[in-house]
Amino acid sequence: MNVAKAKVCIVDDDPAVQDSVRALLAAFGFDPHCVSSAEEFLLGDLNGSIDGMVLDLRLPEMSGIDLLTQLTDEGTAVPTVVISGHRDEDVLAQLASFQAVIFLMKPFAPDRLVDFLSEHCTGKRNGRPDGSNRC
Repeated sequence: MNVAKAKVCIVDDDPAVQDSVRALLAAFGFDPHCVSSAEEFLLGDLNGSIDGMVLDLRLPEMSGIDLLTQLTDEGTAVPTVVISGHRDEDVLAQLASFQAVIFLMKPFAPDRLVDFLSEHCTGKRNGRPDGSNRC
């Protein structure tokens, strides 16, 4: 699949994670963009213009789950890789209710992240003719 134009937002408050995931995605032809919080994502110009997301579960103030819920309610949810250094069965059960979402425990295998995004992100708002990025 051609991912050369697939725009992926990395939402993580750890600059080292941002840098490593950005470098990984860029090496595979994605167009990665980083923000440090859910609020920064929502207030910025990326919401509604991305093909996929790498989302830390534990963020300052608004959590990754809260962001996913808001995007789903707004109809702007995209395929998402949720990453966390903590495994919480209740949170995993919540994640199961979202479409096109997987959970990867930090540290994660880079190929799992790339494979999921390659499969789900086309660079054309998920291939929908109306340009929407709905899952």
